[in-house]
Amino acid sequence: MLFNSLQFLIFFPIVIILYFVLPDKIKYIWLLLSSYFYYLCQDGSVVVYLIIATVISWTAGNLMDKITWLSRKAILISGVTLNLLSLLIIKYSNFVLGLAGSSLKLDIIIPAGLSFYVFQSTTYIIDRYRNETGPEKNILKYALFVSFFPCLLSGPIERSKNFLCQTDVYDNKKFDPVRIKKGLMYMLWGYFFKLVIVPRMLILTDTIFGSYEEMAGSILVLGLFAYSFQIYCDFAGYSFIALGCAGILGYEVTNNFRQPYLARSIAEHWRRWHISLSTWFRDYMYIPLGGNRKGEFRKYINIMLVFLVSGLWHGADLTFLVWGGLHGGYQVIGYIRDNIFRKLGIKIKKPGDAGYGRLHDIFRIVITYLLVTSTWVPFLSANVKDMSGIYSAIVQRFDISSLTDGTVFSLGLGVDNLVFVIGAVVILIIVELACEKKQCDISGLFENVRFPLRWSFYYLLIIMIIFSLNLSSKEFLYQSF
Repeated sequence: MLFNSLQFLIFFPIVIILYFVLPDKIKYIWLLLSSYFYYLCQDGSVVVYLIIATVISWTAGNLMDKITWLSRKAILISGVTLNLLSLLIIKYSNFVLGLAGSSLKLDIIIPAGLSFYVFQSTTYIIDRYRNETGPEKNILKYALFVSFFPCLLSGPIERSKNFLCQTDVYDNKKFDPVRIKKGLMYMLWGYFFKLVIVPRMLILTDTIFGSYEEMAGSILVLGLFAYSFQIYCDFAGYSFIALGCAGILGYEVTNNFRQPYLARSIAEHWRRWHISLSTWFRDYMYIPLGGNRKGEFRKYINIMLVFLVSGLWHGADLTFLVWGGLHGGYQVIGYIRDNIFRKLGIKIKKPGDAGYGRLHDIFRIVITYLLVTSTWVPFLSANVKDMSGIYSAIVQRFDISSLTDGTVFSLGLGVDNLVFVIGAVVILIIVELACEKKQCDISGLFENVRFPLRWSFYYLLIIMIIFSLNLSSKEFLYQSF
């Protein structure tokens, strides 16, 4: 039962209606039951993994202050290891066997959303060890934290210290038209991403990269630009819908995206993209490794380690290692460049500095976007051979005439859908630029906009969504991680 399915459009209103009717003290139980039902409809054969992650992490976190003969660090290590064990075995067994040179392939089904709820439940163990949160005695409330259905399959990865305290705040759980309106705005924007832009970009990228051996390099570059919007709109679309669903139910969860393609550096891009994951790696891996406290060289090593692990989190394949290595390498090169400039006395201008003009700003944004887009090749490639083949084809067969000879109209979309998706992307870019200028998100952008203009925008999105319902939209990409 995906967010973009008819079943969900029936399921969610039922959840909401009963949620606001039930007494405050048992609302969380209804959400827990709804979350497990949602997961059973999505991937019922592996719901046991969700229960295992819940029991292990809750037990380990709550034993921190109860067992005196065993150190807290021992409980931490054993709890985290046990909690991650299912993820390591299920997701990485074949990868390790392949690195060892074995031809054996285990037929293991990866549960949907496994990496998300395992990482999320692990935060409770670590936060309890650090005394950043108290023990949650009610296992049902804790189970809701792990299984909360808006965030279950593709995040955001919530922290126990931020979520668990919200289950006892009843004021936010009452029917509130303002909060519901805000949540619906997030959901509408997410559905615009997923139902209007993603399926058309999917047709384009599948056509181009499905036969990349025959495509000109310029068409492959066009495919990369299309994929950059496809993956952003697919993942951000899920995140906005999740944000809206959670908000309607009275829960604040992390806004996972903040105009990531308007970043001025790779480091800034990761402060805007998949924010819950990047901050997870920062707080639970980068800083414990020493962060930037042990010298520049150690800082570079830590960055590379974090991004290599982040690559493997996304997928158990060498292509994802390359993807993570590129992002880490770009950041290290940027820091080395900054250090060289400082030693030479060259001032690095930043936004707000005198002489930092709009052209300088645009240049940095464009360069960062191109660097990020270049890393999508290993991400979308099925294997290292395809990855190297695509990179080689871009360099060796680049021919700008392929963009003007009508080839773009033979890539599966046709003229109508191509114009439609270009218009949708223009709307996306205008809204992103407006949000960046006002330093707000989509829900805050129209707060002070007059009624006719605001509702014209809403109706435009709804009409574009209706005209896109005939296109097949696959599952959300990130739920496979």
